[in-house]
Amino acid sequence: MSLRRTAAGILWMLMLAVPTWAQTVEVKFDRSVDFRGYKTYAWQERKILFQQSKEDQKLIDQALVEAFNAQLKAKGLTENPSAPDFYLTYMGGSVIDDVKSGHAYSPYDVAGQQTWNYSTIPGSTPNVWFSMRGMLLVEVTDAKTNTIVWSNTLRKKVKNPGKMPKDLDKTAAKIAKKALQSFPPGENSK
Repeated sequence: MSLRRTAAGILWMLMLAVPTWAQTVEVKFDRSVDFRGYKTYAWQERKILFQQSKEDQKLIDQALVEAFNAQLKAKGLTENPSAPDFYLTYMGGSVIDDVKSGHAYSPYDVAGQQTWNYSTIPGSTPNVWFSMRGMLLVEVTDAKTNTIVWSNTLRKKVKNPGKMPKDLDKTAAKIAKKALQSFPPGENSK
């Protein structure tokens, strides 16, 4: 019985160790807005809540702003903090996506020395697996009407929560490209 339980635990760990790279993107926009009139933008609110130090969060914010600015410039848009056509905001962070748990194991049980029954004993280690999902909400607010006219929510499982990416600029560029892929909406979107 202990061998079967140990094998099942190893199988679970292997299944959870395989990264799921599926990314979901959800775009919403006001179909009555003529996005062709948008030529200038300004940054408004930017919030990130990751499991990082404040210094690393500032680096992440800076990398994201630079990547978004590059994407918008490539689309012919200009940053103009004093007289923008629209404001750009983003909010991001990570949340627990999925949790699996089982019986608690003592160090002896994990080592194959079954010395206790199925109940949890003091000093035992809980058998819990979880995965994290990163989320980023990007919004465009019309400067004249002060209403949100376009939004995009990106969701993706996070492989190493709390670990700073080695290639932060490259990662931020990929995120910005994916987030702004459908902005501004084209004529065929109406």
